[in-house]
Amino acid sequence: MDQTLHAHVKLDIATDVVRIDVRGSLTQNSRPALMQLIQRIRRMGITSHITVDLGRAAVVESSALAGLRNDLNAIDGGAGPSAVAGALPTGGVSLELNVHLDDPSAVLQSLDVSGDFTASIDPSGTRALTGFSDDELLAASDSVFGLLDNPADMARSELLATYDEIGLEISRRKVGREPEPA
Repeated sequence: MDQTLHAHVKLDIATDVVRIDVRGSLTQNSRPALMQLIQRIRRMGITSHITVDLGRAAVVESSALAGLRNDLNAIDGGAGPSAVAGALPTGGVSLELNVHLDDPSAVLQSLDVSGDFTASIDPSGTRALTGFSDDELLAASDSVFGLLDNPADMARSELLATYDEIGLEISRRKVGREPEPA
């Protein structure tokens, strides 16, 4: 697998935004190159807002994304421009993970639901998370987190909500609280 970043940088003067379009892979190995690119833009004196667009990336590793967010928070969380004499104000950095609909490769494939699958569906809609063992919850958490690695996957908000619900159930168990009534 090609693990190069393949980042294209564009400056939009009208909106005062620098867009870094990642077309390759954001991995733990390529993350430092992206951070160096962001820091180089700042060293050039460009104070525009920077948007890192990962919507067309071939691969986005969740661990690299989390590390990138931590790196960016460390930069933004440092001394503010008012605390440093002569420092230029910066517009911040944001991450975009949305798939671009104008990209033909981003078209989602249809799902064939013509078969009889109703027998496999729990009549209550979903199985309550309280019915899972701790090991099953951890495995489900890992599985959902892994699904978030592919930016072309549909239903990203549903995956994030599921991941959040699993995390809340794990946290609830750690503190020994009773589950909330449905």
